Amino acid sequence: MDQTHTLFIAALILCELFESYWQQGPTFGKVLENIERYYRKNIFLLFLMHPSFYLVLYILLLNGGHGALLGLILVMKGADIATKLWMIQTFEKGNLSAEFRAMLSMPIPHWMPWINVLIYPALLSFALF
Repeated sequence: MDQTHTLFIAALILCELFESYWQQGPTFGKVLENIERYYRKNIFLLFLMHPSFYLVLYILLLNGGHGALLGLILVMKGADIATKLWMIQTFEKGNLSAEFRAMLSMPIPHWMPWINVLIYPALLSFALF
């Protein structure tokens, strides 16, 4: 195992812990409120609150843009950010379906916001080895 790869995986774990911490909430609506708070301040601040995206982008560029799994991780992280922005804008406009409104008040299991701390570093370790 290369020491640089271990460092990248540890850095990604720290980034994912940070992202999970500031987004966590007891319901999906509270999670969306936490995200919307940064969106209201500045959209660029919201992008900066996702350091794992930039870390994976850096690792992908460091590898010369090669690696399908690295590309997949980057697409997943980008889709995550885009989905959050879409949900905030839909919430803002009030174009919420009854199902979406019901989903906002649903309790989230305590482990769910933290699952990304396992998934993305595991995928990164597979991609680097």
